[in-house]
Amino acid sequence: MLNKNALIIFAKAPVPGKVKSRLIPAIGKHKATSLYKQLLSKTIDTAMQSGFSSIQLWINGNLKHPDIFEFKHRYGLKLYSQHGPTLGARMCNAFDTVLRNHSYAVLIGSDCPSLIVSDIQQAAAYLENNMDVVLGPAEDGGYYLIGLRKNNFQLFNNIKWGTASVAKETCARIDSLNWKSGFLPKRKDLDRTLDLLHYLKLKR
Repeated sequence: MLNKNALIIFAKAPVPGKVKSRLIPAIGKHKATSLYKQLLSKTIDTAMQSGFSSIQLWINGNLKHPDIFEFKHRYGLKLYSQHGPTLGARMCNAFDTVLRNHSYAVLIGSDCPSLIVSDIQQAAAYLENNMDVVLGPAEDGGYYLIGLRKNNFQLFNNIKWGTASVAKETCARIDSLNWKSGFLPKRKDLDRTLDLLHYLKLKR
């Protein structure tokens, strides 16, 4: 008997110089790290309100980092290590693991401050209504959420991550698999200096 669902949060250990690297020239590595921790905390707060039966924090980096340890215990999260040489491989491996024990899974990143609870719940609704995949496209051409009832490495293999073609290429792969798909509203990630202005308005 499979568990109902799992929400996967992909994050990095918040090591200065290793997170939000595109913002470092503008605000410095320590402010970039502090911002990343704010974003991760906001993402987890949103996730905790989603109603998912399992909420999991998947870390790229040191699982024993003090901030990760603190998040784990503050929220009672299950902690896992990302494995794979590329972002696509790490996502694919996470879905492989989680879908062995859950009917469907939704994966989100930690850098979309405009993500709201209803986005995650709408993704769950699509998957419960037998969509194979649901995608939340980002305004920069990537995506901030992907949910699956079944996994296929073609969704993640040889994608040019961090470019404006990620969502478009992923949609082409979905079409080639003849999968039923649902889509969420576009949201803005926080990756570049210009995105900071949007984030500060959102906070106000």
